[in-house]
Amino acid sequence: MAIKKYRKYELIYLIQPEATEEERQKVHDRVEHVIEEGDAWLLSREDWGKRKLAYEIGKQNKAYYTYVTLVAAPGVTTEIERILRMLDHCIRFMTIKLEDEIPEDRIPDLTAAAAPESKAPPADDDEVSNG
Repeated sequence: MAIKKYRKYELIYLIQPEATEEERQKVHDRVEHVIEEGDAWLLSREDWGKRKLAYEIGKQNKAYYTYVTLVAAPGVTTEIERILRMLDHCIRFMTIKLEDEIPEDRIPDLTAAAAPESKAPPADDDEVSNG
């Protein structure tokens, strides 16, 4: 039996600065829906907020940035990009392949590593004394 191979990607997409919170959430939901429905796992999603663009895009100087990491079978990112092209509020996106040929049995390790860990209080040895 052959082990199915996956790839790790990072995706950054920009949403128009005048988009409301509800409109931005719809874009996030559409991307996450494609990930859930496809043969993929969402590792993390970071909303970087509204930032100044390096150059003007469609008379816009700012945009809302979102950074996503995921593990997916080949072809899932094509569907995500197709959806982002159709959404009016998305002004740019870029998908980068980080890692190739990830065996299916290694995916639980990647998803566990991406899960936020609870921070333990520092041990007494780690504290710096002011004396």
